[in-house]
Amino acid sequence: MPTSSVLLKRLLTRLRMRHLQAIVKLADLGHVQRAAQAMGMTQPALSQLLADLERLTEAPLFLRHAKGVMPTPLMEDLLPMARLILTRLEESAELISRRVEHQQRLVRAVATVAGANGLLTRVLPAFAQQHPDIEVLVSAVDNLSLSAAALSGEADIIFCRQPDAIPQDWQFTSCLEDRFVIACGMRHPLARRKRLGLQDLAQARWLNNTIGSAARDRHEQLLQAQGWSLKGSSIVTRISALTWTLLDSDDLLTLVPYSVVSPWAERGLIKVLPLTLDMPFEPVGMLLPLNGQSGASATLCEFVQRHALNLSS
Repeated sequence: MPTSSVLLKRLLTRLRMRHLQAIVKLADLGHVQRAAQAMGMTQPALSQLLADLERLTEAPLFLRHAKGVMPTPLMEDLLPMARLILTRLEESAELISRRVEHQQRLVRAVATVAGANGLLTRVLPAFAQQHPDIEVLVSAVDNLSLSAAALSGEADIIFCRQPDAIPQDWQFTSCLEDRFVIACGMRHPLARRKRLGLQDLAQARWLNNTIGSAARDRHEQLLQAQGWSLKGSSIVTRISALTWTLLDSDDLLTLVPYSVVSPWAERGLIKVLPLTLDMPFEPVGMLLPLNGQSGASATLCEFVQRHALNLSS
């Protein structure tokens, strides 16, 4: 018999899972022909596997008799280990299969306010109904963190407004044109008007936008062009829900991209005033990796592109 260290080295370098499967089948069935059939191989091939293993151990593992084979005492000692390894291998294969299947059904989406309000709120409900097998995990990101979100590898799709700089190895696909509008709560006196001109807003009170935002710049340009002074709330926020709550509780106006206000406007919770403003804005769409997408991610991407044709900004 070889020493334990020699035997271990042999097993590590030459033992195959097929060897373990063969000895377990032989022990369970007690017959070379039946074991070979169960493994989908010929009897000579199975006999060769057993001979290979017995050369590694330099000891007989099965005793032959008229009706088949039976394990030797040495084989009886090895069988629990062989069964345990095969069982763990089966469990690992099942775990890997489930994880791969889950990854293929999972889409990691990241969205800015414009991407979430302009696209996802209007598309995801229908997508979930038509593709209940695909899980979409959505997390929020601000415009300043788009590149970091793309380069981190943690996002399959980024829903956002067209950025000034496209992250490396990504591309932007436009889905929805956008524009600035003036919105108010449904109880605002101007919400009942079917026709309005800019002169009707001269005495309006405003909910201002955050400094540095495109909406703030456009609002200041509008005030300057019309010669209006800023009057209104002392609260400034980027939080959508808080903005709409403030509009609902006070007679305030706000200048915002339509993509941001669309979920509430289309449900009759916020009023977009009937004014024609020559204020186009960069489109809303998707940042997509150049190196391709998973099946689930591609399905969502195609669904958004197809349904975006029916969305009206």
